[in-house]
Amino acid sequence: GFLLIIISSIVMLIAIKDLGSNLSPFPKPKVNGNLITSGIYRFIRHPMYYSLILISFGIFIIKFSIYYLFLTISLALVIKLKIILEEQYLKNKYKNYFLYKNKVKY
Repeated sequence: GFLLIIISSIVMLIAIKDLGSNLSPFPKPKVNGNLITSGIYRFIRHPMYYSLILISFGIFIIKFSIYYLFLTISLALVIKLKIILEEQYLKNKYKNYFLYKNKVKY
């Protein structure tokens, strides 16, 4: 559990660094933002979201409680919905998002 949390936290920090000024808590991209396809985003489209889920799963492993399992599943569902919404915005804003999405599957 601890190793999963540490690795996921490192991935999240790398994703934050790679996003730079494009970082936003909202699914809608910034007006003056750019589509980031370099760094960790060459390998995974939503590294921060997946890191959050894996951190939550790591906590579940450590605590091994049905409560933490419920929280992890709930978080995964909310993030999945946010990814769906965000990808609609990205598809509408960036003409090359479709190519990026086909190239980077996850």
